[in-house]
Amino acid sequence: MTERESVPGKAEPVLYRTTVHWAALLGPGMLLVLGGLSLRAKPVAALVMIGLAIIWGIFSIHNLRASEFAVHASKLTIRIGFPFKRFYEFPYSQLAGADFHQPALGVILNVGKIMLIQPNRKVIVFRLVARPNDFIEHLKREIIRFSQENEPGSADGGV
Repeated sequence: MTERESVPGKAEPVLYRTTVHWAALLGPGMLLVLGGLSLRAKPVAALVMIGLAIIWGIFSIHNLRASEFAVHASKLTIRIGFPFKRFYEFPYSQLAGADFHQPALGVILNVGKIMLIQPNRKVIVFRLVARPNDFIEHLKREIIRFSQENEPGSADGGV
């Protein structure tokens, strides 16, 4: 896994793309509602909650628009985070597999977490991913295709 601050210049076609799910806005929305309900009882605390909800909501909206999980022909790229942007690049040679988990509400909203499994059995988890089942299906297909293309022709038996 490599982590970079900026997106690399080499353009490779994206085979499948998803983003952070809109459910990331539920936290700021709940805080906004809670602040609105407590406005009469404790106006100062309510205004603080409403202000925090608005700031959190702005950050969440920007994170929602700036995040991307992309499956390419030879690698997986993940761009997440705001205000601290992170860019991850996983060549398929560094991935042993992938899986996803959706709780009951996640099945209804089509949101979940994805788990990337590296050859050393280290698991990297990303949460609140939109359409995780479709994403993992495309990712597994590309990992299998990549391993089949590289395994028979390699002299050392593949890694």
